[in-house]
Amino acid sequence: MGNIMVAKRLDQIAFAGIRKVFEKANQLEAQGKKVIHFEIGRPDFDTPAHIKEAAKQALDKGFVHYAPNGGIPVLREALAGRLAADKELTYNPDTEIIMTAGGQEALYLSFLSILNEGDEVILPDPCFGPFPLAVRLAGGVPVKIGLQPQQNYCYDWDAVTRAVSPRTKAIVVNSPHNPTGGVWSEEQLKAVAAFACKHDLWLICDDAYDHLVYGGCRLSPAGFPEMRERTILCGSLSKTYAMTGWRIGYIAAVEPVINAAIRLQQNIMLSLCTFAQHGAAAGLAGSQDCIRVMAAEFARRRQLVLEMVSQTPGIELAGIPKGAFYVFPRITLPNMTSAQVADYLLDNAGVAVVDGLAFGENGNGHFRLSYAVSFEDCREGLERIATAMTVLVQKQ
Repeated sequence: MGNIMVAKRLDQIAFAGIRKVFEKANQLEAQGKKVIHFEIGRPDFDTPAHIKEAAKQALDKGFVHYAPNGGIPVLREALAGRLAADKELTYNPDTEIIMTAGGQEALYLSFLSILNEGDEVILPDPCFGPFPLAVRLAGGVPVKIGLQPQQNYCYDWDAVTRAVSPRTKAIVVNSPHNPTGGVWSEEQLKAVAAFACKHDLWLICDDAYDHLVYGGCRLSPAGFPEMRERTILCGSLSKTYAMTGWRIGYIAAVEPVINAAIRLQQNIMLSLCTFAQHGAAAGLAGSQDCIRVMAAEFARRRQLVLEMVSQTPGIELAGIPKGAFYVFPRITLPNMTSAQVADYLLDNAGVAVVDGLAFGENGNGHFRLSYAVSFEDCREGLERIATAMTVLVQKQ
């Protein structure tokens, strides 16, 4: 049995830290304990009724067979229309858009489409966990750059400039940012666009939270001069329409990138669930009032969370989140790691948060809190955290 082993490439792929917390929280709930789930970035809203109804009708009409590898035409057309209406971006739905199994597959397909062995990709640190893993599995090398909390969690441009090498192939922008909630300004987005042009780089934009912006810039770098041909938009309907389980994402980019992504899609998963795509098309083409309702509620929760975090001992916010549904407080206890604090909050307060180290070395000493739960749970969870952190501070 000595030769029967899993692939060596998996040595660099750990189990997701968020899922570990989620599973432990579920175990506590199975024991009868109430847990406030601040660890999962999953909107607590139901998918809007008109989207579900469109999927049901598609089922009744027999849309249960294979779909085109790039997505059904009506969905790609609806997405092209939405990108034009929301971002003033024009993409050919036939040649410049592919629908993917969520935003995460969009990221993997993008890196697999553009990276050769040894190519380097500049990533934010902290960042969404699959970023560096996707780069490595595509044969690339992640180059992690620290962020500046007081500057909207933008890159440290001096560090970025020092990190550029002849092997640098791409730079990633995630605004609104997971895990910090940072939203870049127009000037900062123009700066990264100019940087990409100067060094002839691809710009990968993770737009998973693009409709959840409470302050800052809503523009896409793809709309800046000379940027459309070098920008790859990776988006998702998961957060925008509370469709996390539907697994509908997309890539919008120039035709050669989409052609490569479709070839990968053909050989990895063939196509997305057909009737789910019809539901997604209804979401994109229909009224967007559901987005505004959800965003307004997230904004209300955000205000509560910011107020309560600012009054909680043992933690502080180095920067103000302006998007998504996350805060990323820094732990000010000198004798405890962020992992220890996260474990303590779950075991003793029944509150599940994610150790910041799950998002990279620069996340160490922080924890991520998602306010994608009810307003009442936000209040109760923050009250529990305040009580638990008071005890920890008194023990120092």
